[in-house]
Order: sequence, then C-alpha cells, then structure tokens
Amino acid sequence: MGPETVRRVCRALSMEYGNPRLGNKSNPLDELVYIILSTRTQDQAFRVTFAKLKARFPSWGAVRSRDRQRIERILRPAGLSRLKTRQLLAVFGDLRSSFGRATLAPMRRLPNRQAEAFLTSLPGVAAKVAKCVLMYSLGRHVLPVDVHVHRVATRLGLRTKKRPDTSQDLIEGAIPQRLRYGFHVNAVAHGRAVCLPRVPRCEVCCIAKWCDYYRARVAKAS
Repeated sequence: MGPETVRRVCRALSMEYGNPRLGNKSNPLDELVYIILSTRTQDQAFRVTFAKLKARFPSWGAVRSRDRQRIERILRPAGLSRLKTRQLLAVFGDLRSSFGRATLAPMRRLPNRQAEAFLTSLPGVAAKVAKCVLMYSLGRHVLPVDVHVHRVATRLGLRTKKRPDTSQDLIEGAIPQRLRYGFHVNAVAHGRAVCLPRVPRCEVCCIAKWCDYYRARVAKAS
C-alpha cells in the first residue's frame, strides 16, 4: 500500500469516525492507570472501575500499600483485580522513588525515545501502553498498535507480523506522523464496529475499496 493510499484510508476513517477520544485521559498518570485497567477487560467495565477508583483516590499520590484490599474490591467486578492492584501499587512506588511523588509530569520534558524507555521500565508497562500515554496525554506522534489496529492494518495489506506487539514498528512506520493519532483511534473504532475478528461487516466498510481482505473475499465469493 503506497503513501497516497494510506492517506486516503486515513481520510476515509476520519470522516467516518471523527477521531474519537475513546475515553482516554489528558493527564499522563491518569492515562497510564486507565490503560492498565483496560487490559483484558471489556470497555464499559474498565471505564466504570476507573471512575470508581478515581473517585476514591483523587490523587494517586495518596495511594499506599495499605490500600491494597480497598483497591482490589473496586477492581474486582472487571476482573484481574489482584494483578492490576499489584501493578498499580508497584508503578506508584517506582514513581515515588524516581520523582519523590507519584507523577509522570517529567515525561513532558523528555524526547519520545527517552520517555518511552522510562515508561517501559515501570512494572508491567509494555510498548503499546507507553505509546498510549505518549500519544493521548503528551501529544506525541506515535502509534500504539493494539488488536484492532493490527487487524485493520493486516486486512488492508500493510506489512505486519503475527502479533500486534511484533508489528508495532512496521505499522507505525507506514503511517505519516501527523496521521498516527487519527489512524489509531479510528482503527480502534472501526475494529469494534465493522472490522470484527470473526465476521467483519465488509458490506458497510468505509475503506473496503482499499482492503486486500475485502478483495480476496469478493474474489472467493465470485
């Protein structure tokens, strides 16, 4: 897929979905907590648990190990409560060790590579999570690759590997910097609504005419 086709795909997705925020946060530590809670959890469930957790702890700096059971109770309905509680407490502890308090404000002064390296040094923070913080909260021109972005990119015919995490650099490199935010959020919206894993709704797809998967499906049907 050439650069001009990529731009047309991005434009079509933007017109269809309008670059939604997807509930993500402008504060980088809020965003990190939000993404941690979203892992392997349904969309509505982690949104509710984040809101409840934030209502109980308006300042993450106030969270201590003594709050473990209280946090687990809040997170339990969404699943993986012990794992996520342990990770959050470890992250807050590491930030206090690094900066004297639970904050990611120093990331604003760092270039992308250094900020991503620090974020991925935190407990359980993978590259996709770090890039979400960089993109949503710090306005950086990076492109997190989750399952939806990976599926849409693969079906379009962009070069990818088997898994989202191993396809990160390939997909990010194929999308111009200024279009990365839009491609990410719109591909997530498209993957949830149309480009479904098992039975994609190709008949209503706004980017079908550029899609290798759609062309192969049509050819097979005829």
